[in-house]
Amino acid sequence: MQRTRNKLGMLTSVVAMAAGMMSAQSLKISPSYENVVLGGKQQFLASTMGIQPEGVTWQVASAGGGSIDATGLYTAPAVMPAQSPVSIKAISKGMPTTTQVAYVNLLTAGPVITMATPNPLPSGTYTIKITGSPILVGAMINCNNVQLSNNVYTATTVSGIGYVAPSATTLTCYVKNPGTGYSNALVVPVKAATSGGNNGGGSTPTPVVAPATASVVLGATQQFTASNVTSWTALAGTVSASGLYTAPAQMTATGYDTVTATGTGGSSIGKISLISNVAPAVTQLSLNSLPQGTFNITMTGTGFTSLSKVTLGSLQLTTTYVNPTTLTLVGFASQGGLQNLIVSNGPITSLPFQVQVGPTNPQVSAGAARRFLEQAAFGPTPTEALHVQQVGFQGWLNEQFAMPQVSNYNGSANQSGMSTLFLTNAVMNQDQLRQKVAFALSQIVVTSLNKIIWTGPMAMYQEMLMANSFGNFRKLLGDVTLSPVMGQYLDMANNGKANPVTGMVANENYAREILQLFSLGTKVLNQDGTVPLDVNNNPIPTYTQVDVTEFARVFTGWTYAPAPGGNVIWGAYQNQNGPMVPYPAQHDTGAKTLLNGYVSPAGLSAAQDLNNALDNIFNHPNVGPFISRLLIQHTVKSNPTPAYIQRVASVFADNGQGVRGDLKAVVTAILLDSEARTNDTGALDSPNDGHLQEPVLLIAGFVRAFGGIMTNQNYFGYTLTNLGQDIYNAPSVFNYYSPGFRAPGVPLAGPEFQIHTPNNAIGRSNLVAGMFNAYNNAVQTNGPGTTLDLSGFVPLASNPAALVDALDFTLTHGAMPAAMKQIVVNAVTNDSAGSISRVETGATLIIGSNYYNVWH
Repeated sequence: MQRTRNKLGMLTSVVAMAAGMMSAQSLKISPSYENVVLGGKQQFLASTMGIQPEGVTWQVASAGGGSIDATGLYTAPAVMPAQSPVSIKAISKGMPTTTQVAYVNLLTAGPVITMATPNPLPSGTYTIKITGSPILVGAMINCNNVQLSNNVYTATTVSGIGYVAPSATTLTCYVKNPGTGYSNALVVPVKAATSGGNNGGGSTPTPVVAPATASVVLGATQQFTASNVTSWTALAGTVSASGLYTAPAQMTATGYDTVTATGTGGSSIGKISLISNVAPAVTQLSLNSLPQGTFNITMTGTGFTSLSKVTLGSLQLTTTYVNPTTLTLVGFASQGGLQNLIVSNGPITSLPFQVQVGPTNPQVSAGAARRFLEQAAFGPTPTEALHVQQVGFQGWLNEQFAMPQVSNYNGSANQSGMSTLFLTNAVMNQDQLRQKVAFALSQIVVTSLNKIIWTGPMAMYQEMLMANSFGNFRKLLGDVTLSPVMGQYLDMANNGKANPVTGMVANENYAREILQLFSLGTKVLNQDGTVPLDVNNNPIPTYTQVDVTEFARVFTGWTYAPAPGGNVIWGAYQNQNGPMVPYPAQHDTGAKTLLNGYVSPAGLSAAQDLNNALDNIFNHPNVGPFISRLLIQHTVKSNPTPAYIQRVASVFADNGQGVRGDLKAVVTAILLDSEARTNDTGALDSPNDGHLQEPVLLIAGFVRAFGGIMTNQNYFGYTLTNLGQDIYNAPSVFNYYSPGFRAPGVPLAGPEFQIHTPNNAIGRSNLVAGMFNAYNNAVQTNGPGTTLDLSGFVPLASNPAALVDALDFTLTHGAMPAAMKQIVVNAVTNDSAGSISRVETGATLIIGSNYYNVWH
């Protein structure tokens, strides 16, 4: 588990401190992580402290992952299971709820080696060639626990250079192919040193070839030298008695050749990279243009070799040789426009091949498109960001406004089903803006499963919000008011008029919340959202208790709709037959004095009274700035300036065509406002910009950023609950958090920080570390419902700076601060666990960072 500690050092420290404050009862497994060859064995030990009786039960927790006996002796499977590493679980016999897990990384068997030359080896510096099968490119020799350098490979041999002390009598060597276990051991005798030699190996020193490596054009020459040489040989080319090497006329299959200098003291080799003497040429790419971001393409042409290198502009691409006419290229491009692609065979280069990166005539930059989608959607996907570049912000908004509602909650059978289906919609569906606005509205006109219980009614309510997302706020108020879900949640359903005989009065619950939370707020606002003060320097109340009582009288005489053809029944049980319907006998028909002295006259029907009251609320001057601020907070930033609020509120008051409350116009004004777009370049970060990603945005955002796939089988419903945001199950009508919440000691509003507790912060880190922890598979999964494919990033791992640039572009739209980027580059550079691990390390550190968690 060392990799996890490296990625989450701070998290581990926090967890360790917490563990130290807990009970002394503990369970430990040793080792906690081990590499085991298929079919091999590994002994695990468990120790308990403070638990009686002692002892554990062992389990292999991964399907097909082998077996483990009662003593902890693990036997690896004969074939590789679907998932590696394999989890080994120890369960305390004295306290079965106490468990601990170790991990086994399964490796395929190493090669079988049969012979070493020379035999015996000379002492001192030596060159050894080991014969075996299979030998793969990248195979390493380990002799006496030292990895040899300058390895050269053929299909059946691998050679390397090392040093053995003159006092040694034998050398024990192994060979390891990439991703496998070690081979069998080969014990090679060492020739005793004598006083006559100055380099070990007897009276004559071992030759040492110089230069040790060289690049030579086909047919050209290279002078090699070595002392104490009796003969020179070459595998493919020729070499004279003086060490003058002539490269072959034709390229070898591997693109390499070797020369060997042999003397009485032993032999050594020089490695030659062969370079084609014909300039390569590019004829075609598998894509007409390259995307901005990571790409994996095929290039066809002529004159390619295994040593060909390809650059795109100033960026060197990861190149894989297929055959003389085909190369595969993996890289990352952040800059759009025409760029030159050049193939180099050593000093011989192709003519530039022009390739378009990104759209031909982008309306906005790649970074701006991604930042815009953080505000207008549940984060960017590579495909959606490219589309925004092509059509521009307004073009994308127009498409979203014209798009029919796609998302729904069919099949959400239980409370957790709402969360899993919500995330699936948020990640996968195209109606992103409608979903984003509806989610914001669901946190303004709040209902909750903690009272509604059943998902059927809640699904109907949330789909009603989606239907109203681009409509008029006045209609939204009406639909919310008569929703049977709201009727149940805030007790407007079956709310009867006052009865002087029994002393019953109208229920004030809905009346209070529609004023306080759904439309006006408690304080009179200027149109820029600031609060004017009275002569005593106190805020001016928007309404009084008398107003609440009067509105409660308005909201009397409504009950649940009957089934088609049925009769309206007072006291009917909650149902989904449609909006609530009036029951005239229970409506208070007296006159009501509402906001700003408006009187709804006596003798009106329940529907007439209701319309008068909602019009009275809707036309109050507070509604524009109050709702505008809330929508800005849920999409763009927690701390909008008064000028920003006023610009949006003015659109709420009049969309330019004399219409008040046009949500389509309001959403457009919010997203296209200069304050929303100021930091599209990433160069103008300000402390009051952006907002903390609530848990839903965090999960949907990083899955979408990598172009991931999510189904309603995802496991994140419980994760959201643990992070304080069980979807549509807010603890109260005040939502998960208050829009005015300020973290202690901070002057700025940070609503989402109210649920960002220390435990939840650690939970986020654990979530990310668990998501990016596949060890030997670039396809990351979280149960059957979530898949992220990091394959496009893996070839960049050999260049940590390029890898982090690609992750920065993908996750933080190319705006990551330089100091943070260097920290991540250093961590990736120091990760020696392989290419996939490097990608996971970079992704984990960025997604877990404060900078990423606040969308700027």
